[in-house]
Amino acid sequence: MLPSSGMEPATASRWLRAGCKLNLYLHINARRLDGYHELQTFFELLDYGDELLVDSDHDDIRVEWIAGDEPITGQPANPHDDLLYRAAVRLREQARDDRRGDLAVPCGAHVTLRKHAPVGGGLGGGSAAAACLLRALNRAWGLDYPLDTLARIGKELGADVPVFVHGFSATAHGIGEQLHPGVAHQTSGTYLVLVPCISSPTAGLFANQRLERNLPKQPDAELLKHWRDKGKNVFEPLVLLQQPDLASLLADLQSQAGFARMTGSGACLFAPVTSQIEGQQIGERLVTRHEILRRYFVSTRVDHARSAL
Repeated sequence: MLPSSGMEPATASRWLRAGCKLNLYLHINARRLDGYHELQTFFELLDYGDELLVDSDHDDIRVEWIAGDEPITGQPANPHDDLLYRAAVRLREQARDDRRGDLAVPCGAHVTLRKHAPVGGGLGGGSAAAACLLRALNRAWGLDYPLDTLARIGKELGADVPVFVHGFSATAHGIGEQLHPGVAHQTSGTYLVLVPCISSPTAGLFANQRLERNLPKQPDAELLKHWRDKGKNVFEPLVLLQQPDLASLLADLQSQAGFARMTGSGACLFAPVTSQIEGQQIGERLVTRHEILRRYFVSTRVDHARSAL
Protein backbone atom coordinates (compact mmCIF):
# COMPACT_ATOMS: atom_id res chain seq x y z
CA MET A 1 0.00 0.00 0.00
CA LEU A 2 1.31 3.42 -0.91
CA PRO A 3 0.75 6.02 1.82
CA SER A 4 -0.96 9.34 1.24
CA SER A 5 1.58 11.79 2.63
CA GLY A 6 -0.23 15.08 2.25
CA MET A 7 -1.66 16.67 -0.85
CA GLU A 8 0.37 16.65 -4.03
CA PRO A 9 0.63 19.99 -5.82
CA ALA A 10 -2.45 20.71 -7.91
CA THR A 11 -1.94 19.64 -11.51
CA ALA A 12 -3.44 22.88 -12.80
CA SER A 13 -3.81 26.30 -11.27
CA ARG A 14 -7.60 25.95 -11.28
CA TRP A 15 -7.59 22.94 -8.95
CA LEU A 16 -8.39 24.11 -5.42
CA ARG A 17 -7.52 22.23 -2.23
CA ALA A 18 -10.35 22.00 0.26
CA GLY A 19 -8.48 20.58 3.30
CA CYS A 20 -9.90 18.69 6.28
CA LYS A 21 -9.83 18.95 10.08
CA LEU A 22 -9.04 17.13 13.27
CA ASN A 23 -10.90 17.70 16.52
CA LEU A 24 -8.02 17.71 19.00
CA TYR A 25 -10.70 17.49 21.68
CA LEU A 26 -14.48 17.42 21.45
CA HIS A 27 -16.64 18.15 24.50
CA ILE A 28 -20.41 18.47 24.90
CA ASN A 29 -21.36 20.95 27.60
CA ALA A 30 -25.17 20.83 27.44
CA ARG A 31 -28.20 20.01 25.35
CA ARG A 32 -29.63 23.24 23.93
CA LEU A 33 -33.28 24.25 23.82
CA ASP A 34 -33.19 24.14 20.02
CA GLY A 35 -32.32 20.42 20.15
CA TYR A 36 -28.65 20.89 19.26
CA HIS A 37 -25.75 20.42 21.65
CA GLU A 38 -23.42 23.07 23.06
CA LEU A 39 -19.88 22.11 22.03
CA GLN A 40 -16.36 23.03 23.02
CA THR A 41 -13.77 21.82 20.54
CA PHE A 42 -10.61 22.75 18.68
CA PHE A 43 -10.53 22.46 14.91
CA GLU A 44 -7.00 21.77 13.65
CA LEU A 45 -7.12 22.39 9.89
CA LEU A 46 -4.90 20.15 7.76
CA ASP A 47 -3.38 20.55 4.32
CA TYR A 48 -5.04 17.40 3.01
CA GLY A 49 -8.45 16.84 1.49
CA ASP A 50 -10.58 16.94 -1.62
CA GLU A 51 -9.71 19.01 -4.69
CA LEU A 52 -12.18 21.09 -6.68
CA LEU A 53 -12.17 22.21 -10.29
CA VAL A 54 -14.72 24.99 -10.80
CA ASP A 55 -15.84 26.12 -14.26
CA SER A 56 -18.24 29.03 -13.85
CA ASP A 57 -18.82 29.55 -17.59
CA HIS A 58 -22.22 27.81 -17.48
CA ASP A 59 -25.84 28.65 -16.79
CA ASP A 60 -26.65 25.53 -14.76
CA ILE A 61 -25.09 23.89 -11.70
CA ARG A 62 -23.61 20.42 -11.95
CA VAL A 63 -21.33 18.39 -9.69
CA GLU A 64 -19.24 15.40 -10.76
CA TRP A 65 -17.07 13.25 -8.52
CA ILE A 66 -13.89 11.51 -9.64
CA ALA A 67 -11.78 9.12 -7.58
CA GLY A 68 -8.65 10.30 -5.84
CA ASP A 69 -7.30 8.63 -2.71
CA GLU A 70 -10.92 7.64 -2.09
CA PRO A 71 -13.42 5.93 -4.42
CA ILE A 72 -16.64 7.76 -5.31
CA THR A 73 -18.95 5.24 -3.62
CA GLY A 74 -20.01 7.93 -1.14
CA GLN A 75 -21.51 10.17 -3.82
CA PRO A 76 -25.25 10.83 -3.21
CA ALA A 77 -27.56 8.96 -5.57
CA ASN A 78 -29.63 12.12 -6.06
CA PRO A 79 -27.38 14.92 -7.43
CA HIS A 80 -29.53 17.53 -5.67
CA ASP A 81 -28.61 15.99 -2.30
CA ASP A 82 -24.91 16.65 -2.91
CA LEU A 83 -23.58 19.17 -0.38
CA LEU A 84 -21.63 20.94 -3.12
CA TYR A 85 -24.75 21.31 -5.25
CA ARG A 86 -26.70 22.63 -2.27
CA ALA A 87 -23.91 25.10 -1.43
CA ALA A 88 -23.91 26.51 -4.96
CA VAL A 89 -27.71 26.76 -5.06
CA ARG A 90 -27.86 28.45 -1.65
CA LEU A 91 -25.24 31.02 -2.68
CA ARG A 92 -27.17 31.69 -5.90
CA GLU A 93 -30.39 32.19 -3.92
CA GLN A 94 -28.64 34.62 -1.60
CA ALA A 95 -27.22 36.59 -4.52
CA ARG A 96 -30.59 36.86 -6.24
CA ASP A 97 -32.33 37.84 -3.01
CA ASP A 98 -29.77 40.57 -2.38
CA ARG A 99 -30.13 41.82 -5.95
CA ARG A 100 -33.92 41.62 -5.85
CA GLY A 101 -34.27 38.68 -8.18
CA ASP A 102 -31.91 39.97 -10.86
CA LEU A 103 -31.65 36.93 -13.14
CA ALA A 104 -28.59 38.46 -14.81
CA VAL A 105 -26.55 37.47 -11.77
CA PRO A 106 -23.97 34.95 -13.08
CA CYS A 107 -24.89 31.84 -11.15
CA GLY A 108 -23.85 28.72 -13.01
CA ALA A 109 -20.94 26.34 -12.50
CA HIS A 110 -19.76 22.86 -13.36
CA VAL A 111 -17.80 21.47 -10.43
CA THR A 112 -15.47 18.46 -10.45
CA LEU A 113 -14.64 16.97 -7.06
CA ARG A 114 -11.53 14.79 -6.82
CA LYS A 115 -12.25 12.71 -3.72
CA HIS A 116 -9.46 12.32 -1.16
CA ALA A 117 -11.08 12.77 2.27
CA PRO A 118 -13.00 9.69 3.46
CA VAL A 119 -16.77 9.99 3.80
CA GLY A 120 -17.96 9.53 7.37
CA GLY A 121 -14.50 9.62 8.93
CA GLY A 122 -14.88 12.63 11.22
CA LEU A 123 -12.50 14.75 9.12
CA GLY A 124 -15.08 17.19 7.78
CA GLY A 125 -14.13 16.60 4.16
CA GLY A 126 -17.58 17.41 2.79
CA SER A 127 -17.83 20.60 4.84
CA ALA A 128 -14.37 21.67 3.70
CA ALA A 129 -15.28 21.13 0.04
CA ALA A 130 -18.52 23.12 0.48
CA ALA A 131 -16.63 26.00 2.06
CA CYS A 132 -14.03 25.91 -0.70
CA LEU A 133 -16.78 26.09 -3.32
CA LEU A 134 -18.53 29.00 -1.58
CA ARG A 135 -15.30 30.99 -1.64
CA ALA A 136 -14.54 30.05 -5.24
CA LEU A 137 -18.00 30.96 -6.54
CA ASN A 138 -18.02 34.16 -4.49
CA ARG A 139 -15.02 35.24 -6.58
CA ALA A 140 -16.11 33.72 -9.90
CA TRP A 141 -19.59 35.24 -9.75
CA GLY A 142 -18.25 38.63 -8.64
CA LEU A 143 -20.40 38.69 -5.50
CA ASP A 144 -17.69 40.00 -3.15
CA TYR A 145 -19.42 38.78 -0.01
CA PRO A 146 -17.29 39.07 3.14
CA LEU A 147 -16.24 35.83 4.81
CA ASP A 148 -18.73 36.37 7.63
CA THR A 149 -21.58 36.25 5.12
CA LEU A 150 -20.21 33.09 3.50
CA ALA A 151 -19.81 31.55 6.96
CA ARG A 152 -23.44 32.35 7.77
CA ILE A 153 -24.54 30.66 4.56
CA GLY A 154 -22.21 27.76 5.34
CA LYS A 155 -23.71 27.29 8.80
CA GLU A 156 -27.05 26.49 7.11
CA LEU A 157 -25.30 23.66 5.25
CA GLY A 158 -23.41 22.19 8.21
CA ALA A 159 -21.92 23.19 11.55
CA ASP A 160 -18.33 22.53 10.39
CA VAL A 161 -18.55 24.69 7.26
CA PRO A 162 -17.83 28.10 8.89
CA VAL A 163 -14.39 27.15 10.19
CA PHE A 164 -13.34 26.09 6.69
CA VAL A 165 -14.76 29.30 5.21
CA HIS A 166 -12.52 31.32 7.51
CA GLY A 167 -9.59 28.99 6.90
CA PHE A 168 -7.80 28.96 10.23
CA SER A 169 -7.52 26.53 13.14
CA ALA A 170 -9.74 27.65 15.98
CA THR A 171 -11.50 26.83 19.21
CA ALA A 172 -15.23 26.58 18.70
CA HIS A 173 -18.34 26.92 20.85
CA GLY A 174 -22.07 26.89 20.16
CA ILE A 175 -22.77 24.17 17.60
CA GLY A 176 -19.26 24.76 16.28
CA GLU A 177 -19.78 28.11 14.58
CA GLN A 178 -18.48 30.47 17.32
CA LEU A 179 -14.80 30.57 16.38
CA HIS A 180 -11.71 31.94 18.10
CA PRO A 181 -8.32 31.55 16.35
CA GLY A 182 -5.73 29.65 18.31
CA VAL A 183 -2.70 27.37 18.17
CA ALA A 184 -2.54 24.11 20.11
CA HIS A 185 0.48 23.23 22.19
CA GLN A 186 1.95 19.71 22.58
CA THR A 187 2.15 19.20 18.81
CA SER A 188 4.60 19.85 16.00
CA GLY A 189 1.65 20.45 13.67
CA THR A 190 2.28 17.19 11.78
CA TYR A 191 -0.19 14.33 12.20
CA LEU A 192 -0.55 10.69 11.24
CA VAL A 193 -4.20 10.01 10.38
CA LEU A 194 -5.55 6.46 10.15
CA VAL A 195 -8.51 5.71 7.86
CA PRO A 196 -10.26 2.50 8.96
CA CYS A 197 -12.60 0.31 6.92
CA ILE A 198 -15.59 1.50 8.93
CA SER A 199 -17.46 4.75 9.35
CA SER A 200 -19.38 6.02 12.34
CA PRO A 201 -23.08 7.12 12.33
CA THR A 202 -23.10 10.61 13.89
CA ALA A 203 -26.86 10.77 14.47
CA GLY A 204 -26.88 7.47 16.34
CA LEU A 205 -24.06 8.59 18.60
CA PHE A 206 -25.82 11.85 19.51
CA ALA A 207 -28.89 9.77 20.43
CA ASN A 208 -26.90 7.31 22.55
CA GLN A 209 -27.97 7.48 26.21
CA ARG A 210 -24.39 6.88 27.33
CA LEU A 211 -23.08 10.00 25.61
CA GLU A 212 -21.44 12.39 28.08
CA ARG A 213 -23.34 15.66 27.56
CA ASN A 214 -22.55 17.85 30.57
CA LEU A 215 -18.82 18.46 30.68
CA PRO A 216 -18.05 21.78 32.39
CA LYS A 217 -16.69 24.53 30.17
CA GLN A 218 -12.94 25.02 30.55
CA PRO A 219 -10.88 28.11 29.69
CA ASP A 220 -9.86 27.80 26.03
CA ALA A 221 -6.28 28.87 26.71
CA GLU A 222 -5.87 26.16 29.35
CA LEU A 223 -7.33 23.49 27.10
CA LEU A 224 -5.10 24.51 24.19
CA LYS A 225 -2.04 24.27 26.43
CA HIS A 226 -2.98 20.87 27.89
CA TRP A 227 -5.37 19.41 25.30
CA ARG A 228 -3.96 15.89 25.55
CA ASP A 229 -4.55 15.63 29.30
CA LYS A 230 -7.48 17.96 29.93
CA GLY A 231 -9.33 17.30 26.69
CA LYS A 232 -11.17 14.25 25.43
CA ASN A 233 -13.46 13.13 22.63
CA VAL A 234 -16.80 12.25 24.20
CA PHE A 235 -17.74 10.07 21.22
CA GLU A 236 -14.60 7.94 21.40
CA PRO A 237 -15.62 5.49 24.18
CA LEU A 238 -18.98 4.86 22.51
CA VAL A 239 -17.42 4.05 19.14
CA LEU A 240 -14.68 1.89 20.64
CA LEU A 241 -17.24 -0.09 22.63
CA GLN A 242 -19.01 -0.94 19.39
CA GLN A 243 -15.80 -1.57 17.43
CA PRO A 244 -13.25 -3.66 19.37
CA ASP A 245 -10.92 -3.88 16.34
CA LEU A 246 -10.81 -0.09 16.21
CA ALA A 247 -10.05 -0.02 19.94
CA SER A 248 -7.13 -2.36 19.31
CA LEU A 249 -5.86 -0.11 16.51
CA LEU A 250 -6.12 2.98 18.72
CA ALA A 251 -4.19 1.24 21.51
CA ASP A 252 -1.44 0.25 19.08
CA LEU A 253 -1.24 3.79 17.67
CA GLN A 254 -1.02 5.11 21.23
CA SER A 255 1.85 2.70 21.92
CA GLN A 256 3.69 3.61 18.73
CA ALA A 257 3.24 7.41 18.82
CA GLY A 258 2.87 8.09 22.54
CA PHE A 259 -0.62 9.58 22.14
CA ALA A 260 -3.68 8.90 19.99
CA ARG A 261 -7.29 10.00 19.77
CA MET A 262 -10.35 9.70 17.54
CA THR A 263 -11.48 12.77 15.59
CA GLY A 264 -15.06 14.01 15.33
CA SER A 265 -17.65 11.28 15.69
CA GLY A 266 -15.16 8.87 14.12
CA ALA A 267 -13.98 6.64 12.92
CA CYS A 268 -10.61 8.12 11.82
CA LEU A 269 -7.83 8.15 14.40
CA PHE A 270 -4.87 10.51 14.68
CA ALA A 271 -1.60 11.04 16.49
CA PRO A 272 0.84 13.97 16.49
CA VAL A 273 4.23 12.94 15.07
CA THR A 274 7.55 14.72 14.81
CA SER A 275 7.91 14.41 11.04
CA GLN A 276 6.46 13.00 7.83
CA ILE A 277 9.00 10.18 7.97
CA GLU A 278 8.05 9.13 11.50
CA GLY A 279 4.37 9.19 10.58
CA GLN A 280 4.92 7.03 7.51
CA GLN A 281 7.02 4.53 9.45
CA ILE A 282 4.34 4.14 12.13
CA GLY A 283 1.60 3.95 9.50
CA GLU A 284 3.38 1.17 7.61
CA ARG A 285 3.81 -0.89 10.77
CA LEU A 286 0.13 -0.51 11.67
CA VAL A 287 -1.10 -1.40 8.17
CA THR A 288 0.61 -4.77 8.39
CA ARG A 289 -0.92 -5.56 11.79
CA HIS A 290 -4.54 -4.40 11.60
CA GLU A 291 -7.03 -5.53 8.97
CA ILE A 292 -9.40 -2.73 9.97
CA LEU A 293 -6.85 -0.13 8.83
CA ARG A 294 -7.60 0.65 5.18
CA ARG A 295 -4.99 3.36 4.64
CA TYR A 296 -3.28 6.28 6.31
CA PHE A 297 -1.91 9.70 5.45
CA VAL A 298 0.45 12.18 7.05
CA SER A 299 -0.43 15.85 6.90
CA THR A 300 0.50 19.17 8.46
CA ARG A 301 -1.40 22.04 10.01
CA VAL A 302 -2.61 24.61 7.48
CA ASP A 303 -0.50 27.75 7.38
CA HIS A 304 -2.81 30.56 8.50
CA ALA A 305 -1.36 33.19 6.20
CA ARG A 306 -1.60 30.95 3.13
CA SER A 307 -5.13 29.82 3.97
CA ALA A 308 -6.29 33.43 3.86
CA LEU A 309 -5.37 33.80 0.18
